[in-house]
Amino acid sequence: MTRLLATLCLTTALCLPIAARADDMADRIATARDLVQKTTLKNLEVGFNGALEKTVAPMKDDKADAVRKEIRAEFDKQREIMLEGLSKAYAEKFSLDELKHLSEIYGDKTYQKFQTVNADPASTVTTISQASVTKLLNMLAIASAGDAAAGGGAAPMPMPAR
Repeated sequence: MTRLLATLCLTTALCLPIAARADDMADRIATARDLVQKTTLKNLEVGFNGALEKTVAPMKDDKADAVRKEIRAEFDKQREIMLEGLSKAYAEKFSLDELKHLSEIYGDKTYQKFQTVNADPASTVTTISQASVTKLLNMLAIASAGDAAAGGGAAPMPMPAR
C-alpha cells in the first residue's frame, strides 16, 4: 500500500510541471492570437479590402460580386492560416508577460491614434512616405535598367508616382 501511494505521489508530482507548461503555452497562444488579430490581421484586412475594391471597381456588378466572393473566401482561409501560425510562433518566442505587455501597447489609445494617422491614405504622413518611397523605387528601377541595358537584359518598368 505504501509503495502504491508513493508511486501515485511521484506520478502526480511529475505530471504537474507538464500540465503547468501546457496551460502556460495555451495561455500564451490565446494571448498571441488576440494580439495577431488586433495588429497584423486588422491591418491586413484594411489593406486587402481597399485593394479588392480597387480591383473590382471597373468590373460589372455580377462579375465584381463573383470575384469578391471567390477572393474573399480565399482571404478568409489564408487569414486563419496566418492567425494559427503567427499565434504559435509568437507564443514560442515570447513569455506570457511579454505578450500581455505587447497587447497593452497595441491597446493604448495614443498608439491607436498614431496607427490611424499612419493608415489614413489622405494624411500628410502617408503623402510624405509615399513620395519618398516612390522616388527611391524609381531610382532603383533606373539603376537596374541601366545595369540591365549594359548587360543586355530586359529592364523592369519603374513604378508610377502617386
